[in-house]
Amino acid sequence: MTTAIVVLGYNRPDALTRLLASLDRAYYPPQTSVPLVISLDQGAGPGTQATADVAHSFEWRFGSKLVTERPDHLGVAGHFRAAGDLSRDYGSVIILEDDLTVAPPFFQYATQVLDAYDGDPRIAGACLYGLGFNGFTHQPFLPIDDGAGVTFLGVPYTQGLCFSVRQWDAFADWNALEQVEACPDLHPAFLRFGPDEWFPDFAAYMAETCRFFSFPRVSLTVGWGDAGAHFADRTSWFQAPIQLAQRELQLPALDDSKAIYDGFFELLPDRLSTMAPALRGLDFDVDLNATKQATHLRTDHVLTTRPVRKAMMTFGLTMYPPEINVLMQVPGTEISLAHRDDVRWGAWAETEARRRLNTYHWRRHRSSRRQSLRFMTARAMGWLRRF
Repeated sequence: MTTAIVVLGYNRPDALTRLLASLDRAYYPPQTSVPLVISLDQGAGPGTQATADVAHSFEWRFGSKLVTERPDHLGVAGHFRAAGDLSRDYGSVIILEDDLTVAPPFFQYATQVLDAYDGDPRIAGACLYGLGFNGFTHQPFLPIDDGAGVTFLGVPYTQGLCFSVRQWDAFADWNALEQVEACPDLHPAFLRFGPDEWFPDFAAYMAETCRFFSFPRVSLTVGWGDAGAHFADRTSWFQAPIQLAQRELQLPALDDSKAIYDGFFELLPDRLSTMAPALRGLDFDVDLNATKQATHLRTDHVLTTRPVRKAMMTFGLTMYPPEINVLMQVPGTEISLAHRDDVRWGAWAETEARRRLNTYHWRRHRSSRRQSLRFMTARAMGWLRRF
């Protein structure tokens, strides 16, 4: 199976230059030809020609290079689908938007993951980004460490995507028949995306077909968040530590992995119960991020950080990640196993859950009052010295 690198460009010549430079620095197997496709969406303004000039002038030393200038504006969703369709020409694709930088071993990682999981229809694709935050709460996402090189999550993400032709065709066939609708396994945030987005379609596909994406423990890409279709100004939100050296990857089969999370960033109950003696033999849902509503629960019991009227058992919220408190049976009352009818769902309870989780996630990152005062003084002194 040939794996092509597909770069998506649109009116950002400086961003494209940065990405291509990182591709040139990366590692590739000796005696292997790696196709590079630079796909440029049709834009307007001076950035369009400048971006095309960057693409055509770039010298690719590791295989064939094809620059495609789209005659019409495809938009974000259309450009993504056109890139995925290229898997039918090559066998598999690595899709990179132009505001990314790749880590040196990204190609090795991508090809190993594609080879390892192409045969499992439950795996929808691979992401190259080490996702360190929960997109629904904007709080850290800390998957448990089970010794493997990947975790699995029931939602897709951007920042570098990999698909085999089998994985892509499964989505394309579903997408031709379905539209995004509310369902118990889909976070309602996906219903609020704009029309020019592929993200909600793919998330709905994964939710309705019970599929997962694989994610690396340490990122193989980093996002610069350049101004463009999604952001009016640059954001540093997508900066993350990246791998610098090649490594031997432990890639367990999905059934053997302990780090499998649903579309709400919650560890699957059957994975949690096998590691937590207190929960064995119980039927329950997991809502430690407090983002599920009663309609998202399937069982009569839930493990949650929401306030409850009466708990069957409780745990503290001190260790990281949250599930470890249950595995280690940390004493406390911040996490409860309760009947779903005993969970409090009102506005006050929602705010209390958010306060509880915010305190838990950020308390170790806060500066002391003394440090804060010193930092404020230093900033003031720096401002005064300019005059």
